[in-house]
Amino acid sequence: MSVTPGIYRLFGCLAVLASVIVPIPAAASAAEPAVAASAAAPVDIVLPGTRVTVREDSADALRVTSYSSGKMTYLRRGAGFTRQAAYQEITVAPKGKKALAVPTSYQGGYDSVVLLDLATSKGTRIRTVKKPLVAHYAHWSRNGGKAVLTVERKSGSAWVTSGFVVVDAVAKTAKTVTVANVDKAARFRWSSDGADIVAEHAGGTRFYGQDGAIRRTLAKTGRPAGGEDAFTPSGRGLMTWCPSSYTEHVCVWDRTSGKLAAKVPGIKPKALWGWWDEKHFIAVIPSSGHYQVVLSTLKGKTTRVLAAFSAADWSSKLYLGYTRK
Repeated sequence: MSVTPGIYRLFGCLAVLASVIVPIPAAASAAEPAVAASAAAPVDIVLPGTRVTVREDSADALRVTSYSSGKMTYLRRGAGFTRQAAYQEITVAPKGKKALAVPTSYQGGYDSVVLLDLATSKGTRIRTVKKPLVAHYAHWSRNGGKAVLTVERKSGSAWVTSGFVVVDAVAKTAKTVTVANVDKAARFRWSSDGADIVAEHAGGTRFYGQDGAIRRTLAKTGRPAGGEDAFTPSGRGLMTWCPSSYTEHVCVWDRTSGKLAAKVPGIKPKALWGWWDEKHFIAVIPSSGHYQVVLSTLKGKTTRVLAAFSAADWSSKLYLGYTRK
């Protein structure tokens, strides 16, 4: 079974309190005011087990709730983070009341997920797929009622996508769906209204019903991007990695019409970690030998630095999971 960094044991762990370090330099442009500024001073936090510094403001709509680095995975608990050894991946639902974790090994010949209640620290194990299949890369629907995971099978030395699993967090059940002619690199996530599931398909974006039936295909958009959610808060915009024929790297498409809404100039991100609001998205960019997590406008202007870390941290496959409060 493949192991993906980013998972944590919720039970019996002592909280590792974050510490304050040298502040991240502010990076707001005079023409582009910083987003969600408040009267309280921002706080700089060192993430345990890394040299990552996260800057947080109490007024922020999103915050880091989990992260992974190498084989270490951490979950936010109160004012700090706890390392989780039993899971290879964990994803916190919107509003932060529950999380979905993928254990590091099969149990009884099956892969599974553990649905965690973050208030009580209780977990419910739910079977997903039978060995040797794996189900991971969890994405929550916006209302927190369901999660979808991508199912992969081994093909030679590589893992390729074969379908998805929908986990019902209320009924505490899982349904596996095999998708015909699915893109081998597809990774499934929810549409903004939670009705459909979307994934890359042949250089575009395909919308599937929860039964795996094709609902709609937007051709030549590039693959969906954006951490936990590829859609703007309103649901109107879909963020993708631009097609290779474009000079720009980040594109936004109108979900209804399928037409290009924006090509973001002047920014070449290493990763895209979701939307902050309708006009700002979270991007990882190189900066003078290290890396920064920034808020960027659709004009490619950085308005704020959310985190900073070293090249070594990035080489460890660092991922910060941002959850909307």
